[in-house]
Amino acid sequence: MQNYFSQSYYYMDNYNLPFLKGIGIGHGDAHYFWENKDRKDHQVVLQYTLAGVGYFESGDQRSIQRRGSFFLAEIPSDCRYYGKEDWQFLYLEFSKEVLQLFYPINQTHHSSSPEFQELLIKLCAELKACSEVPFFENTQLAYSLILALKKELLTKRVEKYPLAKEIKKYLEQHYQSDVGLMDVEEQFGVSRYKAIRLFEKAYSISPMAYLKKYRIKRALPFLTDGQRTVHQIAQLVGMANGNYFAKVFKAEMGISPSDYQKSKQRFNEES
Repeated sequence: MQNYFSQSYYYMDNYNLPFLKGIGIGHGDAHYFWENKDRKDHQVVLQYTLAGVGYFESGDQRSIQRRGSFFLAEIPSDCRYYGKEDWQFLYLEFSKEVLQLFYPINQTHHSSSPEFQELLIKLCAELKACSEVPFFENTQLAYSLILALKKELLTKRVEKYPLAKEIKKYLEQHYQSDVGLMDVEEQFGVSRYKAIRLFEKAYSISPMAYLKKYRIKRALPFLTDGQRTVHQIAQLVGMANGNYFAKVFKAEMGISPSDYQKSKQRFNEES
């Protein structure tokens, strides 16, 4: 794809909502270089490599950008990107409001999914045909891209830690029993400390904290149908007794199991 173009969007008011500031398909050779700590504009760039070779540096870390690679870069910040061999890329410029949605912001990934690439190319083609985009249409596009990017980043992160994915599956299969870190150690032949570290890297939560959340999720239908006591539901989802279940439930949901159950029953009666 060599139909290079560049398009920018400006609005009188953005209502503190994220939006696309610009989009385009570009090309960089050995003379193409962006030093981002010196730039004055405040935005986040997503740049996706279509062909050729480029580099992205954040701090003292350098990553080669080849077909299917992409990076996120905050501008301004201590990062830079530059071309090497006929670097062809697609780029999206987001407003600074997206900063709070991604951490760390300066990051790079390789071998993106075909679905993600197809989405970016399709969006570029659609926007290339539009000279102007109304603000709320723009921000809808921005949110859809943010969700697709979030999904892509989570998928890439989990792929780096296949053991964490297996531990998650094991916990979900055994949530009704008294499963703990000792069982994880025996099942997978790793120390509990390594299991916790890998799981947190993949899912940003510890295995046991995830198990608590999963048990609460599985308990909700039982609370809604109103056919069982809180103690019975606690045992069905692998918790020792109703008191402990109620404590965990309130910490997670902000309401007691009995009050949640009453609110659902009242809603059903009024419907």
